[in-house]
Amino acid sequence: MASILDRLIDDAPNEQDVKDSHRGLNLRQLRSNVRRDLENLLNAKLQWQTWPDHLTELDNSLMNYGLRDFSSMPVASLDGRQLLCKQVADTIKRFEPRFLEVMVETVDNEQPLDRVLRLKINALLYAEPEPEYITFDSEVEPVHLAMIVNEGIL
Repeated sequence: MASILDRLIDDAPNEQDVKDSHRGLNLRQLRSNVRRDLENLLNAKLQWQTWPDHLTELDNSLMNYGLRDFSSMPVASLDGRQLLCKQVADTIKRFEPRFLEVMVETVDNEQPLDRVLRLKINALLYAEPEPEYITFDSEVEPVHLAMIVNEGIL
């Protein structure tokens, strides 16, 4: 299923043809679009904010879209990395309905001097005729804390 953004964008507004996205995507296009949308979600930085407990619907609103700022999180420790993985997984589950299951884990660096934080995102992607397992390898860019998401190998 194409994302709502893909369905709204018309690359050729002067043509009368129905867009391919209205007919459905092939699996390669779907995976590419999901990777792009996932990278955008994880790079939408959310400021730490709270609201009254009775306004629970705000948890799933655009006010809460994105990944919480983790710049002060102690990701050098195992507990800090596990907390980041949980936050990434929770964010994906909340705002990416095309995933039926999501698991996020850290990847150990092969080089001892490599300070790049790597996460592996494993998910079950809703697709027709049947769901598809998909893996993304992500890196946290150390200066700006941007997430770079690439499709991985299962």
